[in-house]
Amino acid sequence: MGLVKSISDYIDALIHARAQRDALTAARHRAFIAPRLFAGFITLAMFPLYVALRGVPGTLEVLIFAWPVAPISIAYFLSRTGQYEFAQSVSALALTGFGTLIAAFTGGIESFAAVWLVIAPLEAALCASRRVTAVASGLAFGAILALLWLAGAHMLPVSQSADGLAGLATLSAAIYATALALGAQSLMRTSFRLRNAEADRHRLLTGIISDAITRHDRNGAVLFASSAAEPLFGTHARELIGQGLFDRVHVADRPAYLTTLADTAVFGHERQAEFRVRRETGDRARAALRYVWVEMRCQPVDRTAGTSGRKDREVIAVMRDITERKQQEQAIANLRNEIETATETHSNLLALMQREQIQMTGRTPGNPDQKVKKSA
Repeated sequence: MGLVKSISDYIDALIHARAQRDALTAARHRAFIAPRLFAGFITLAMFPLYVALRGVPGTLEVLIFAWPVAPISIAYFLSRTGQYEFAQSVSALALTGFGTLIAAFTGGIESFAAVWLVIAPLEAALCASRRVTAVASGLAFGAILALLWLAGAHMLPVSQSADGLAGLATLSAAIYATALALGAQSLMRTSFRLRNAEADRHRLLTGIISDAITRHDRNGAVLFASSAAEPLFGTHARELIGQGLFDRVHVADRPAYLTTLADTAVFGHERQAEFRVRRETGDRARAALRYVWVEMRCQPVDRTAGTSGRKDREVIAVMRDITERKQQEQAIANLRNEIETATETHSNLLALMQREQIQMTGRTPGNPDQKVKKSA
């Protein structure tokens, strides 16, 4: 375990500083560097054993054993520069060139070395870049077409004896493919771990926030409801999935609820609405229900998708109970109405008292010396 940890620490130290800022990017760099170092050093370590068993190697055998220098150099290039896609493209070029060169001297397209032309596109697939995959695939198909054309034109040299070369090339290809598979597994484990960590952070965040968080489609159907929605609606969050929340919205407020969600999904702008929802209180046997006021703030999941014309964008809604605020606003409105009514009543009473005083004294209240003219 100590040796494995030391090797792992050494590979982690080779990752470029810029790539270490992001865990997934660092995992991609690790999956690129580790297989090339592993396959390269294993192949080079086999050279003394091969010489001891087979004797002095030939030209092609020396070329096969010297080829691992290329992936090792590319791995260190990535470690120094951090140019991931460029390193992948150079690696695909090296693989294709190596396979084409060996195949040209050992039977053309029917050579055992043609397997290396298949490994190049598979290796590029780990990059998750269409451009690199296209480059690797283009190089592989170009090499195959070149071998076919050279064979048809009888321009290939006479095939050398393949005794021992087939096994050597196949073994080296198997070692390289195994290293790539281990790198892919490491990348998948890292991606899975990061995805689970992100999901855990999401659940923790939605659990801490007191406001209810829901995710909707443009038709208002609930796709997700946080645990904070349970005390707000008086029911389990799973009961709100689908049309469960819509069924609890007051009938008079349903148009505003649906319009807010639809406008957010279609136009990609934040929207806000206030409406009443039914909250279940007490046990289910009594089924005690009451309506509470809720404020809903909606935001599209992806703002940039609004320019593409896509109209099925999802919506994130944050809801909170504003019943107390609504009651205070209603109380203030009632008090204002009472004050206005009392003021109007007081004004009418004063006007009535003035008319009675004028009728009794015949003088205006503002000027006692001036008598009121009686109408003819």
